[in-house]
Amino acid sequence: MIALVLGAWGCGAFGNDAAVMSDLFYRALKELKYCGMRESDLFRRIDFAVLDRTPEQYNYKQFERNFTHENFYREENQKEVERVKKEISETEQYLDKIRGSLIGGAAGDALGYAIEFRGEESIFDHYGPNGIQEYELDPISHKALISDDTQMTLFTANGILVGDTRLSLRGIGGQPMGYVPMSYQDWLFTQETAFEKKDTKEPGRHRISWLLDVPELYSRRAPGNTCLSALRQQRDEKLHGDIEHPLNSSKGCGGVMRVAPMGLKSYPYTSIETIDHEGADLAAVTHGHSLGYMPAAVLTHIINRIVYAPEGRSLKEIVIDARDTVANIFSEDAHIGELTDIIDLAVSLSENGADDLENIHRLGEGWIGEEALAIAVYCALRYQNDFSRGIIASVNHKGDSDSTGAITGNILGAWLGFDKIESKWKENLELYEVILEMADDLCHGCQMSEYSSYFDPDWERKYVYMQWKEKEPVPERKTAFKLVLGDITKDHGVQVIVNAANCTLLGGGGVDGAIHRAAGPELLAECRTLGGCETGKAKITKAYRLPCEYVIHTPGPIWRGGNNKEAELLASCYTACMELAVKHGIRSIAFPSISTGVYAFPVDKAAEIAISVVKAFTRSHPGQIDLVKWVLFDEKTMKAYDKALSYYEASEIIYSPQFYDINRMLRNGGN
Repeated sequence: MIALVLGAWGCGAFGNDAAVMSDLFYRALKELKYCGMRESDLFRRIDFAVLDRTPEQYNYKQFERNFTHENFYREENQKEVERVKKEISETEQYLDKIRGSLIGGAAGDALGYAIEFRGEESIFDHYGPNGIQEYELDPISHKALISDDTQMTLFTANGILVGDTRLSLRGIGGQPMGYVPMSYQDWLFTQETAFEKKDTKEPGRHRISWLLDVPELYSRRAPGNTCLSALRQQRDEKLHGDIEHPLNSSKGCGGVMRVAPMGLKSYPYTSIETIDHEGADLAAVTHGHSLGYMPAAVLTHIINRIVYAPEGRSLKEIVIDARDTVANIFSEDAHIGELTDIIDLAVSLSENGADDLENIHRLGEGWIGEEALAIAVYCALRYQNDFSRGIIASVNHKGDSDSTGAITGNILGAWLGFDKIESKWKENLELYEVILEMADDLCHGCQMSEYSSYFDPDWERKYVYMQWKEKEPVPERKTAFKLVLGDITKDHGVQVIVNAANCTLLGGGGVDGAIHRAAGPELLAECRTLGGCETGKAKITKAYRLPCEYVIHTPGPIWRGGNNKEAELLASCYTACMELAVKHGIRSIAFPSISTGVYAFPVDKAAEIAISVVKAFTRSHPGQIDLVKWVLFDEKTMKAYDKALSYYEASEIIYSPQFYDINRMLRNGGN
């Protein structure tokens, strides 16, 4: 192919009108046919060369009007725009259900995340006889926080859409399993890195997710150990997990809770069996037991048929069809009967008159895949016309509340649609706009093509260059410091509380004893496995029945007059606790006043050490801790800490560059 360069024939000495000549050339080239070929087959490009020294540049502008690339193909480009509008209008009919499924899943996740580690007695004591009924908002962001369930669901969608884009623009490689595992590696990156440090750790690392530009996703929300360990193994050992190559024998619910996007994406030329199997494969990236990935195939089927199958089938019929289709796909699997049996039980229980909690107990606690799916199926069928009652029932139990809530929300949200979800579940939901953006992208897909001139700069930025928005400065996240008078074993809106322990870690008096009593015997059992802890060091455990995720145990020093490194050891306690918090992705922490009880450390000195050490730590780790609280036992201790905190906050102002500049200006008469 050659390039064609046009001149303004006759527009000089002969006085021809450039507008007329330009239009004649344009029409002649548009009507050109040579041996069945059009102008685009013959010429690599069409340009024009016009000598025009007049101030108005009339001749030049008339040829530019027809012969810049975008102008020469304006008719074709407009046809492509109309084509895309038509396709988007056709897929718009699915948008309400797709939005409903993703927002519904996030709503159930956020509702359940607040109580995931509470026992039933604690739930009903704290929230009343009906359990939690509405979001519990984070005290810092004032949002209902999503957990790893919604985080990984978003990364699943991101990987699927990268594959869709690759297929559209290159005609190859659109299968989700080619891209979603890489997207999960991006999620793992968010769990191991602070957002503020992502650009220093990313050079040379291949990213495929625009979600890496969303600051809120760089938060550890009790991520499953199986997901973390499997993804680290794949990264470090260059392995690939799928049904044929399992990395472990886990049947946890971490596989099924994230695959809804596989059912939400339209695959019009792909059989439902293939789509279901792909959903199972996505779960098998991290969960190698068949009861870890087969439930994902069932959920994929249910959601796909709700969204894309012809209307008229009941939700129960769709569930039964999903059960039978997946049973046929995995007919040779030794555990398929366990999956179909628990689905049948869920369907049966949804039609009885028994109490929800009693029925859910018969299905399990939701920590493993088939149980989480069964609880969601039960709640969705029982409350198929009431989104709120469905997700509330799905989370108020002693099991994996956020996962059962997320899966229930995925199903009910798709079934009822976004518009039928009450506004209270949309308001204050973390990442609400991001979730809607992802839902819209799943609905409409990549409209660009290797054979089309249509161009979508937003889509290209997100799914070709993997950037969310044009680069803007990110405001620094600052740490809030609060002092409260109260009982540290109560709910203070933090992820971890610190236990002023003794070196055995086996419980004692004061705060130590209160924490062990509130957490229950499981805490002591875990502490027995830790082998004690040295003074000034720290170790972390689960929180069990306490209203938080973790407990950090640190033995403080006994006061012996001040000449035995007491101050150094107390400072070490606070540093060790903060280091553990950052290591585990914890963003909010509550301390007692360490060592000022029976260990007799002078409270004024202890307060100064505590405040100064933690303040210094947060300054050297910007953006990694959102909230530090001291929960103090009496007024005397409160006054000491308030004095220390006020002093250090005042000193931060006095010695700040801004304060220095103000003083300099005042000394210089305002100049």
